[in-house]
Amino acid sequence: MKTSLIVNIYNRAAWLKVCLGAMLHQTVRPDEVIVADDGSCAEETEEVKAFLSSYPIPNDYVSQENRGFRAAAARNMGIRHSSGEYLVFLDCDIVLMPDALAQHLDRAKPGHFLLGQAAQLDEAATGQLLETPPVYALDIEALWRQADGSHLAAAEARFKRSRFLRRLHLTKRHKPQLISNHFSIYRADIERVNGFDEKFEGWGLEDDDLGLRLYRAGMSAESVFNEARAVHLWHDTHKPEADAWVSQNREYFERKEIPAFCEKGLR
Repeated sequence: MKTSLIVNIYNRAAWLKVCLGAMLHQTVRPDEVIVADDGSCAEETEEVKAFLSSYPIPNDYVSQENRGFRAAAARNMGIRHSSGEYLVFLDCDIVLMPDALAQHLDRAKPGHFLLGQAAQLDEAATGQLLETPPVYALDIEALWRQADGSHLAAAEARFKRSRFLRRLHLTKRHKPQLISNHFSIYRADIERVNGFDEKFEGWGLEDDDLGLRLYRAGMSAESVFNEARAVHLWHDTHKPEADAWVSQNREYFERKEIPAFCEKGLR
């Protein structure tokens, strides 16, 4: 089964180098890497391209014009340029432990999508890591030992509770929640719902919407929180709580009827 790793990026070339450096330590490597750029500046773009030019896993770099946060469109762009039967999605600040990709592939089933989580690496440790080349010589397991995974047990418990309540039709329609910085799915399954809905522009809810529509299409979520270990690298977060487009996304997400197949997606 051919596997494509699709990595979203926006102006974080240093983080991407660590993310992709970790891929070289995987017990099973992806067959290809697609870097989907949401409009990084010229300097960052050149740094990414230079890194990928000598990267040993087959890869492709695709980008779109910078018109604000358009993660849904960027991920769809990555899907379109990929060729794998199975797709693994990461944000560029996620570092997979050596057996994580193998865990995704071992548990992959048609009609199911796998949700990952990540332990948190603090600012000091992340800063030191980003300044310590070469990324190919990373001690990946050391990152796991440094990271804070104290929230993972509670996250797993919430997932199990949401999945149980879903069977009873007692949970919110998008729960268990799909968080798109670390998940995997068969290409055929994400194509069944036309990928991410590109009507979501600006921060928020495009991944909740994808999960909701996958459920509408009859699919199920499985947790690999504990099996597919990952670390989230620290960075500044700019979450614009009150911007107009946040309200617009929420209003769109909360509309009563949401079909499984979105209107503005992969096709």
